[in-house]
Amino acid sequence: MKLKESDKDDPGTTFGQDRSVADFDDIVFENRNKDYGSYQLRKRYHRVLFAGLLISTLIGTTAVLLPFILRPRSEKVIAGGRGGVMIRMDNLTPPEEQLFIPPAAPPPPQSETVHEIVKYVPPVVVDSLLPTEITQMTTDEILSSVEGEIQEVTGSGFGDGLIDGPGGGDLEEPLFQVEVMPSFRGGDLSKFREWVGKRTNYPQAAIQNKIRGTVYLTFIIEKDGSVSNVTIIKGVHPLLDNEAVKVISESPKWSPGLQRGQPVRVRFQIPLSFIY
Repeated sequence: MKLKESDKDDPGTTFGQDRSVADFDDIVFENRNKDYGSYQLRKRYHRVLFAGLLISTLIGTTAVLLPFILRPRSEKVIAGGRGGVMIRMDNLTPPEEQLFIPPAAPPPPQSETVHEIVKYVPPVVVDSLLPTEITQMTTDEILSSVEGEIQEVTGSGFGDGLIDGPGGGDLEEPLFQVEVMPSFRGGDLSKFREWVGKRTNYPQAAIQNKIRGTVYLTFIIEKDGSVSNVTIIKGVHPLLDNEAVKVISESPKWSPGLQRGQPVRVRFQIPLSFIY
């Protein structure tokens, strides 16, 4: 018995079967309905088997890889020993200082003025001046008369006269905006952000204790391009604060800012965000 043309093209008919099996199915179902039932199951057996094997493989592969895909990022950071650091550098206006204004002192109580009444005594008129007796006091009498008013003074009588202090420094107030802003290694601020990102290490102790946050700092680019006055405006934890100050303080020299062709001091503000 010959197969129909549709059965010849069906991969499920010849996949893993010889012609005798296919002919046997046609013989068995020769006078029966072949549109559904056991005949269709026999014809599509290998196709269904192949699809089931493929689906099972996909499910097994997904089950194996899914824990690695959904593993928290913090495990990667702890395993690598380095956390992520986000650097955003702004040249902002200085923060407003909160000035403490002491309360006004209460006015002193007004004292009542006491007018002293002095009785008028008429002067006595004499014919001549009374003689004045002049007596010479001895040394002991002079000392006894001023007893308690003389204090003993000790010391050499000479002082240092010097004030301990830096004695120098540039007292010029740094600016936030100048005609030519400082540049880092011939580039813009992105060069400095890249340098800070490579030098900053997330402290391992901070990662283990889940310490994160943003450290806000300010620093000054001096006239010679050096970095000075690295100050924390708002910190998070000593571990992160010390790391941020250490990295900014180690910055190499910049090209200084210029105002009217002269180098000037320029202040920058930079937030360093530690995330894991």
